[in-house]
Amino acid sequence: MEEKKNQPISFAERISKILKATQQEVEELAVQFSLGKAEATSKFEEIKKEFNTKSNEWKNSFVKTEEAGQDAFMKMKGKLEELQLQLSLGKAEGKELFEEQRKKIVHAIHDLQNEYRSNPEWNEKLSEFNEEVEKFKLKLEMLKMKFEDKSFQVKEGFQKEMLNAKIEIDQFLNKAEEKFEKAGKKYSNFSEEISSVYNHLKNAVKKL
Repeated sequence: MEEKKNQPISFAERISKILKATQQEVEELAVQFSLGKAEATSKFEEIKKEFNTKSNEWKNSFVKTEEAGQDAFMKMKGKLEELQLQLSLGKAEGKELFEEQRKKIVHAIHDLQNEYRSNPEWNEKLSEFNEEVEKFKLKLEMLKMKFEDKSFQVKEGFQKEMLNAKIEIDQFLNKAEEKFEKAGKKYSNFSEEISSVYNHLKNAVKKL
């Protein structure tokens, strides 16, 4: 048991852990909104700060892997910093300010993703960060609904899709480990399994 505890966590385990956290956090946020235990403005600030912290961690990690003199790297670093700038804007008091900030953040995320997807090596290095991006976007969608005064109800359709997502996540680790020998330990080789999980989560949010 001790030997297993000291073994480094595998790629599949890291991604599985992030997917599981995403499923749990989305479900918890839906329940909080349905019970009136979360206020939109403060929750928006909370998730922006959390994601900004993740962005900074990955920016620092990324800096250590590239030569700062490279034009392409400096462009990538600039995209990360632009995202952080948008995440650092003040409180969104009301629907209009939220929507203004949301659009700017989503645009910055889109630019960042386009930048690192154009380079397969970067896409691999930022694979875990990409999962944090997807989690953040799911929460943004829920916040948009909350700012629009939607009455949240945890309906049967939501619960069913969340259960499907949980099943997919539980199966992901075994599937990924089985594919390693044939496909290689690359994030891109498991995009189908990961996308399937997010499709269930997105469908769950739509059913709120």
